[in-house]
Amino acid sequence: MTPEPEKVLSYRQRVINKINRHFYGESVLDAGCGNGEDTALLLEYFKTAIGFDIEENPRWKHLTGNSLKLAADDAENISFPDNSFDTVIEKDMLHHAENPEKALKEMLRVSKKRVIVLEANRYNPIFYLHLTLMGNHQHFSQKKFKTLIESAGADFEIKHFSARVCPVNIKLFITLLNKFHDLLEKIPPYRPVIEYNLGIITKK
Repeated sequence: MTPEPEKVLSYRQRVINKINRHFYGESVLDAGCGNGEDTALLLEYFKTAIGFDIEENPRWKHLTGNSLKLAADDAENISFPDNSFDTVIEKDMLHHAENPEKALKEMLRVSKKRVIVLEANRYNPIFYLHLTLMGNHQHFSQKKFKTLIESAGADFEIKHFSARVCPVNIKLFITLLNKFHDLLEKIPPYRPVIEYNLGIITKK
């Protein structure tokens, strides 16, 4: 299996570093796991990790093991029983769902305590040009994201952070870009267009 470039791994790790303080328990479900690389990184924080996506990915066979399982499943009809996982996570999956509210409630159903929702901000200038206009990714605005999180009917908080893949695979530039992201997070006028919306939903 060809390893991912350092710039991609750095981005993945930055995202996890932004959300790991909200992790709960020993088991995690990664809903909409894509190639499974994020799910594998979660094993640093959980004893068991299961990921699913609507279709199988060829990289899965290189990642699965005793503590990591990857399989095809439907986010709007998750095949696991109620309260199966301590934490349930999704990243950039809900804006692809036909019914994101239903998918979110399914995530809440199979979680024991915590659901972490991570979606790109529709009106980030780079994301809007590259992903919305050119890639037809219908990301949520911050207002729509809040409405979606509220639809779960549970306690929640919403946060925001800055992260994106460095355009070049050079360590110095990757480090500088991460420092730039840190700076952007401290600039209030940037908040409406900051890259990521983070929702943390907690079951009582």
